Amino acid sequence: MKAIIRQLIRTLVLLPLLSANIAHSLELPLFKKEAEERGYTLPEAFGLSLGYMSVSQGINVDSISLSGLGALDNIGIKTEGGYQESDVLTLKADVWVLPFLNFYAIGGKLNGYSETTITNVKLFPGLPGDGIEVNEPFKLDLDGYMYGAGTVIAGGYKSLFALVDASYTKTSLTVIEGEIDSIVISPRIGYDFSRNSDWPLRAWVGAQYQNIEQTLSGSIKDLPLGGIPVPDNAKFTVKQSLANQWNTLVGAQYEFTPNWVLISELGFGQRKSFFVTLDARF
Repeated sequence: MKAIIRQLIRTLVLLPLLSANIAHSLELPLFKKEAEERGYTLPEAFGLSLGYMSVSQGINVDSISLSGLGALDNIGIKTEGGYQESDVLTLKADVWVLPFLNFYAIGGKLNGYSETTITNVKLFPGLPGDGIEVNEPFKLDLDGYMYGAGTVIAGGYKSLFALVDASYTKTSLTVIEGEIDSIVISPRIGYDFSRNSDWPLRAWVGAQYQNIEQTLSGSIKDLPLGGIPVPDNAKFTVKQSLANQWNTLVGAQYEFTPNWVLISELGFGQRKSFFVTLDARF
């Protein structure tokens, strides 16, 4: 997996450089001249950006299953609603193929955790007092490497613009076994202040849809079972999903020069997020 991640990073770094060589014989985006003749201001075709995102959101624990415990494998485990905190450092390479169509590849490093509470679990019900009842917090550390791809469809009229960003990413975890599959779709609508003023600024509002499936596995010894001895090979598997799939976005872009752009965005509602990226375009 580390070799795959290293290759992905090399690809992300070299992709804009290789694409720039192609651009000498094929100007991108296609139909650039026609778009500019109609009054559209287009960004440089190729980009490489470094970004950081922090996310806090509620999760649902859909199931917790056990293995390696014999008769206890089939006990029912109930949980309360939980939450997840994560920080992601990303590297992204993109290209505008058409004035309204962008494709990108993305890779990154995830750090965070998810936490819920195990409730009303009775172990060894044959014991006096009807067994041992467990009501404990259950925390899983999330650490791994993320990679994926996406596309942006954009359009505008005078100073108004709109776009939809859609991506698919997969995160392979390293501290515990498992992976996270994410589909993210973000429609936005905004205003370009630079067309009617000296401010090189764009601002927008939008929404974000996330469909995330998490399957996490690890040793039962890491579960809060009150020190009860369990076999070394006993495992748990947790399936989680988001408690809320939509939230609101507010963002802005400041253009230092046509080659250097700073973008920042805040997420509100049941999912709170902060995102910032520095974009180099050429």
